Amino acid sequence: MKNRIKLLFITFLFLSTQVIFAQEGENAQIIEIKLEELPVLTKLSSYDQDFKQYSKIVEKNYQLISAGKSPLYAFYLYKNTEKFTLQGLASRCNINYDTIATINQIESHSSSIEGKTLILPTVQGLFINKSKGKNSIEILLQEDLQKNTSNKINITCSINGQEYTFKQGLRLSPTERAYFLDSALGLPLAPESYYVSSEFGKRKNPFSGEMKDHNGIDLAANVGTPVYAIKDGAVAYAIADDPEFGNYIILQHDAGKMTSIYAHLSELYVDQYQNVKKGDVIGLVGQSGMATGPHLHFEIRQNGKAVNPRKKLTLD
Repeated sequence: MKNRIKLLFITFLFLSTQVIFAQEGENAQIIEIKLEELPVLTKLSSYDQDFKQYSKIVEKNYQLISAGKSPLYAFYLYKNTEKFTLQGLASRCNINYDTIATINQIESHSSSIEGKTLILPTVQGLFINKSKGKNSIEILLQEDLQKNTSNKINITCSINGQEYTFKQGLRLSPTERAYFLDSALGLPLAPESYYVSSEFGKRKNPFSGEMKDHNGIDLAANVGTPVYAIKDGAVAYAIADDPEFGNYIILQHDAGKMTSIYAHLSELYVDQYQNVKKGDVIGLVGQSGMATGPHLHFEIRQNGKAVNPRKKLTLD
């Protein structure tokens, strides 16, 4: 049974601030963090006393870890009003972007963090969500954790009740880093070549008149408009003459965790099992199958569940 140790606040001798310190239990360290109790940084400036203290803790932890000693696990809050990118923030704090991204559930290096309140740790490593992964990086990290449980330091970090496994000193693997650096999605049609003719959600079926779930979004465009892969992946299906979808393509991304669907095409330019890159032309807009006019029916599914493409793409 894990020995749960609550955080103790101690005075760090060479600083006039409070530092969060986790004591080691019999089998594991458990760090409990309450966001409302964390010290707050307002500016990441060398002239700001709070940030100078944060930077000294980071520097001291590097020294402790290099000497084979346990670091002090301090956490700060920072609202990014200074318009730092993730890479800029990591550089300013002298903490790897992997660490800041995983503790704050940032999906991609291109995700905007402007105006967001972020947790800034003082020890580097990966924070792996113990709940169901909410993005591709979390899912990949959870799978890697199941395959490789070896680590000298076993730490559970609880942030307002949400538990993470903290792997001190680890960074994203080459595969995970590739997904993180290329997780931004492209558009299935070129900007200004389409308009949204039907939204995601409940709608009246134009053929039967019944109210049904519309699991994608319809992008009206001229016949022959190029259709692009939104992300690197593999062709799971390239189907011709389906009664409903006509000619359509299903791509798999992120080791099958995500799929994208492109329907009512006039032409198919890819074959089943073929690998594609983001931006490759995979077909042409058409009116095949059950379609009242030329358009692309486009879907995104995460772990098999349809999600509104507007949550993933900027379509207008």
